[in-house]
Amino acid sequence: MELRGVAKSEREAIAEKYIADVGLAGFEHKFPHQLSGGMRQRVGLARALSVDAEVLLMDEPFSAVDEQTRRKFQEDLLNLVKNENKTFLFVTHSIEEAVYLSDQIALLLPRPSRVSEIIRPSGFRHKDIDSIRRDSEYLDIVDRIWDSLRTYVE
Repeated sequence: MELRGVAKSEREAIAEKYIADVGLAGFEHKFPHQLSGGMRQRVGLARALSVDAEVLLMDEPFSAVDEQTRRKFQEDLLNLVKNENKTFLFVTHSIEEAVYLSDQIALLLPRPSRVSEIIRPSGFRHKDIDSIRRDSEYLDIVDRIWDSLRTYVE
């Protein structure tokens, strides 16, 4: 933001907003080594949001956290998606996560990598995550994706 000529007071206000939005209020003066892995992931998301890009690439952002933290991050990300006018390109190896978080899922096949199919889940992210995992339509889509990918898993 400094390189783009954004005033210091505005940069600080933007940083404070996104620090709060990702749940890190109160940790503004901590060094990276003082933060957990999950907190560092949140810092990365706050940094990405602060530059106001139209598209944000998130490459396996929740892969290094435990399941409870992952679910919380998923819910937090969905809240951010509702409040930000941005496109999130989310890379994940978790079929369940893709179905829960996505408007569209591109299935990539290996060697050479190519899109084999585009799937459009029907709005699961607007439901409670725990009830979704028992939803028959959700489970059918997860199974359909796994059936499509099963033969490519070594």
